[in-house]
Parts: sequence; C-alpha cells; structure tokens
Amino acid sequence: MKVAVCGKGGVGKTLVAGGLAYAFAKKNFKTIAIDADPSPNLALTLGLSSDEASRILPISENKQLIEAKTGTGYAGVFRLTFTVDDIVREYAVMTPLGVNLIVMGTVRSVGAGCTCPANAVVRSLLRHLIVERGEAVVLDMEAGVEHMGRGTARHVDVMLIVADAN
Repeated sequence: MKVAVCGKGGVGKTLVAGGLAYAFAKKNFKTIAIDADPSPNLALTLGLSSDEASRILPISENKQLIEAKTGTGYAGVFRLTFTVDDIVREYAVMTPLGVNLIVMGTVRSVGAGCTCPANAVVRSLLRHLIVERGEAVVLDMEAGVEHMGRGTARHVDVMLIVADAN
C-alpha cells in the first residue's frame, strides 16, 4: 500500500506519517517512508537524532542520482520515466524504528534551483515501485497542494488528508 499524508502546514502531517510508518513496521511490514516535504523532519519522528538526520543525503542534493535518473541535472528538459529499482536499496536509511527512510530534500539557498528533479524522482519511484503484500510506503508530503499539480502523489493508493479545526 502507498499512502500519501497531505494537508496544510502545521496540522501534524509529519507526526501522522511517522506514526503510520512505525505502525506498519511494528506489524512486520517492510516499510519505506519518503520525506517529500521541503522542510524535512520525518527522520526525527522515526527516531534518528538531529546529527544523524543531518548526514542523510537528500535526493535533491544527490547530483549523480538526479543526472542519472532525469537526464539533465538541474537545467533543461527532464526525462520523467526511468528505472527506480536501485533507489531504495542504495539510498534509503534504516531508522531505529525499522523504517527505510528516503529524504527528497529542499532548496537551501536563493538561486539554488527548484525541487522539480527530486519530485520527478519521487513521482517515478511511486509509479514504478511495486508494493506487495506485507509492504507499505508512506509519504510525508509538503504543505498545500503543489504535489497535486506536479503529480507527485498520483500513484498512491490512499491520500490521507490531515486537518485541524480551523
């Protein structure tokens, strides 16, 4: 099952996504959590320390992966279809809670580009990743609806929308 956790900023998406990923792992599901929020904190929710989380190389900063998978790096036209079978195996970090974590990344400075290449990788990963019985993928999406416009969450089975009373 592929679950995207969505909603506006500050409603608890990361807490819900982390709790859901942990619940799947505790039930012996092979679980992959993808932090697709440009303000990544899912690693902390899944039991990694701040120091451990800061050492994770996000997909958006892995120039070799971006260029290999999307074809052009950070400029020009992106190839949106590519193989993804190696991404989880080579780039996921196992957390203390038994969840494989992949971090999409963020834009760290003015003029540093956009998260389009990383979103293309996540979108393709979700499109091609075959989730079998006893496996789960949980995505902590960015605030708002940008991921809908980009089609990042198009290939999920469930879109869980977290909301508050406001």
